[in-house]
Amino acid sequence: MRALLLFSMISAGLVACNRSFTIYDFEDTQQKFTDSYTGQDMGIEEEILPYRTELEASMNKLIVLAHGDLPKAQPSSPLGNLLADATREMASTYISEDINIGIMNYGGIRVPSISKGNVSIGNVYEVMPFDNYLVVMRLKGSKLKEVFDAIAGGGGWPVSGVSFTIKNGKASQVMINGAALELEKEYSVAISDYLANGGDHLNMLKGLEQTNTNVLLRDAFMDYFRRVHEYGDELQVNDEIRISNE
Repeated sequence: MRALLLFSMISAGLVACNRSFTIYDFEDTQQKFTDSYTGQDMGIEEEILPYRTELEASMNKLIVLAHGDLPKAQPSSPLGNLLADATREMASTYISEDINIGIMNYGGIRVPSISKGNVSIGNVYEVMPFDNYLVVMRLKGSKLKEVFDAIAGGGGWPVSGVSFTIKNGKASQVMINGAALELEKEYSVAISDYLANGGDHLNMLKGLEQTNTNVLLRDAFMDYFRRVHEYGDELQVNDEIRISNE
């Protein structure tokens, strides 16, 4: 019970930050409070203060600046483009190999937008609260067509290196880095282990070989954002339409 109180009070303190982040999937337990708890308040506060201060400082640490608002939307959006590009580029960095395609699931992005201005570690946790790993798969064009059809059926997801039109709930006119999709050609794909294991209706990928970068997708985003900042740049608003409705 003491651990629950500590966690709850730290969480409450974080909400009070100027630029806060949200803790997801919190499971609470009802507990009857009596007068015996009131005398412990100051002791608990003194105990958690150093941890809360340290956590607040860490989560509010600036990683990069956003040049403008980055909204999430379907079938394409600036935030989706950014994260799909980050997925692809960082996978390439981690395994020292060119990656043809990056894929994010729309539902995996847990915020409606990243706002213009400071982007902190806490904001990245808001975007990606799940502990999913970044993996690389090598898929034939025929298997990719199944993936793209599933993405089209879901209204469009963030992609990098890919463009297509949604027609009758299927992917049409699929292009990979400017060239038509070849059904017999093998392509390298950066994707989360959740999707690679068949999550979010990608059952066609379940059981297929994957190379795990051993980097959490959230950490990959932070690495990408730090790289942008170190280059003296900001997160740009890329509103390229990669997936469109007919």
